[in-house]
Amino acid sequence: MPGVQGPIEEVLPDWPEGPLDYYRKQASFDWRKLKVLIEGEECIRFKAYVWRKLAQDPLFSRDPWQEIDRMEARRITFLRMKKLIEYEFITEEEFLSNPMLANAVGQITGQFDWALCSKKFLAFEYFISNSRSIGSDSQNKFMEDVLNFDALGCICITELTHGSNTKGIQTRATYDQKTDKFILHTPNIYATKIWSGNLAKTATHASVFAQLYTSDGECKGLHTFLVPVRDPKTLLPYKGVKIGDMGPKLGLNGLDNGFVTFDNYPIERGTLLNRNVIFTDKGEYQLKSKKTKPQGITLGILSLGRVSIILQCITNMQTALVISIRFSGVRRQFGNASDEHKGVPVEEWRIMEYQTHQWRLFPYVAACYVLTTFYTDFFNEYINFFISNSVAYGNSGSQDDQPDLGAEIHALSCVGKAISAFLARDSIQESRECCGGYGYLKASRLGELRDDHDPNCTYEGDNNVILQQTSNYIMKKLKEKLTGNISEIKSPLGSLDFLDNMDQILTQNSVHLFGDKPIQDESLNLDSLLSLYQYLVSYLSKVSFEKLQTQLESFNYDQFCAKNESQVYFLRTLSIVYFDCELIRRYRNNVKNLTRNDVNLSVLLDRLGQLYGFYRLEPNLSLLYEANYFLPVHRNALTIIKEKILKLCNQLKTEMVSLVDVFAPPDDILNSSLGYSDGRIYDHIFDALSKNRNSYERAEWYKEFTENKPKLNNSKL
Repeated sequence: MPGVQGPIEEVLPDWPEGPLDYYRKQASFDWRKLKVLIEGEECIRFKAYVWRKLAQDPLFSRDPWQEIDRMEARRITFLRMKKLIEYEFITEEEFLSNPMLANAVGQITGQFDWALCSKKFLAFEYFISNSRSIGSDSQNKFMEDVLNFDALGCICITELTHGSNTKGIQTRATYDQKTDKFILHTPNIYATKIWSGNLAKTATHASVFAQLYTSDGECKGLHTFLVPVRDPKTLLPYKGVKIGDMGPKLGLNGLDNGFVTFDNYPIERGTLLNRNVIFTDKGEYQLKSKKTKPQGITLGILSLGRVSIILQCITNMQTALVISIRFSGVRRQFGNASDEHKGVPVEEWRIMEYQTHQWRLFPYVAACYVLTTFYTDFFNEYINFFISNSVAYGNSGSQDDQPDLGAEIHALSCVGKAISAFLARDSIQESRECCGGYGYLKASRLGELRDDHDPNCTYEGDNNVILQQTSNYIMKKLKEKLTGNISEIKSPLGSLDFLDNMDQILTQNSVHLFGDKPIQDESLNLDSLLSLYQYLVSYLSKVSFEKLQTQLESFNYDQFCAKNESQVYFLRTLSIVYFDCELIRRYRNNVKNLTRNDVNLSVLLDRLGQLYGFYRLEPNLSLLYEANYFLPVHRNALTIIKEKILKLCNQLKTEMVSLVDVFAPPDDILNSSLGYSDGRIYDHIFDALSKNRNSYERAEWYKEFTENKPKLNNSKL
């Protein structure tokens, strides 16, 4: 396994001296120690190795102010993808021994350029895993062509009029017994396949999702076909395949998203990915086994995309906050005017010192730590589940708990993807605004982050849509318990276990938690926070279930309409609070284990968990008042929780620069004039201003002023 050797101080050298030392020297902890605690030394050494390889490669050199057009972005991204393939930073065997190393490569390439990360992931990892999961052994041999760079893949699912609703897909693959081929056809423009990454310029093969029709016109539903779309020797589309480029996007323009239509395009019968079906030369459609995998297992396996997006969102939050926190630790504005009257020169404050600045940024730093702790656990749980249920690894998922585990993974990946995407979106925007006008410069990189992150809110399921998958899971478990189909609510990962005691939880009130005196600051901790969240989830589960039953009666037991009318303020809120509750539960348990022998880190991480939890709880406190949870003696709850949030922000102020140092990439990967580790922001900003293209040049169109005067109607003067 490649990795930088030597003492950890050499692998993670000291940060350059500069203005940020003011805060770094006040930190109560060793940033290296915390980094090792969270990431593990093997992963840190591996990351350092990859970073150094990229830093030494001229192909990966760039400047924060660099401007390139779309076609050049596509070209350079393709060349960089080729180089990453040559480097082969991690093999499949190494991935199986430590899956987190694959995440490390994804984080590094993503922090460098998400278009590059997406292009490689779609062309190789995702394309191959998708094909392997439903293709036969003989079809999987084709994947060697992909691995040898003799073919490039893409996925074609979404159509012009259908995305999340895959049942509405119209592309047809009709079997023609005369030619023993499927005829792939786009029946109208609305069935045009769109948003396929790599398709516009580079893909040679596509996993195309289409409705399979037998020769007698019977539809067998949605199936996947491994379709050659371009000649690998010329990269020209085959006859019957019309491919276009979707054009400029808000971001990720190095990734060539394309659209395609098929005009009665004949494809071999063997292109049907047929791990589970047989389609004979007589046109007979047969399932290989009447025993299909339970839905829970299928949903769990298909969670890979959303699980990956959670990491992308965490990485984007980290990147944005490294920039804005470092900027905040150096940028000075205003000062105490009373000093002037004393004859003392006004010393401008670092903007990190302002309460509003802390309140706007610090909870997102806390979110990075809480989400990272969750993701490390959850990713390993997903990988173990995937391998246990993957035929490719010789497993079939025969354990009884696998369907339930898959359903829980599906529920958590849906809400996890949605909430982490929302948090990243908001943290990037706050970071942009907290850096003032400089945040609007391209050289800040915050605009690029904002635009490149934005798709995470909609692909692999629009965030607000997939939250319904999570509430469906909770409502299903609750209904099964209430109707006696299950004796207890128990989930394999433990996220719903407390709901088995929902009735008992709902008999409690604030006295059970805080006693019969007004709430004190010290009683607000991770334990009490978890109790508040569990009560809130229980209450929302109860009222959401009741709301859903009322709507079912109103709509004559039409599930679709009833759920639609129960989303806002009920099921949607339930999904969000359920996830935050699970984050706090896991974080509390992990922090206790990780910091058992280090008091400083224990206090620090505990404060971060509290800041995240109370910050997220505060907007939902009205629900606890609605539920009559707070008795009169505790009517000060809202006030004291707000005070707690601000106190935690102030306590963490001197830790913030070192906290973002823990997850900061090297300066050449970060690529932000505002976020350099030396803190010399004005030197780097001036470089960006003076070295950008044509900074000091006269405009090429200067004659439009000097010679080509407008024809003025002087009579109107």
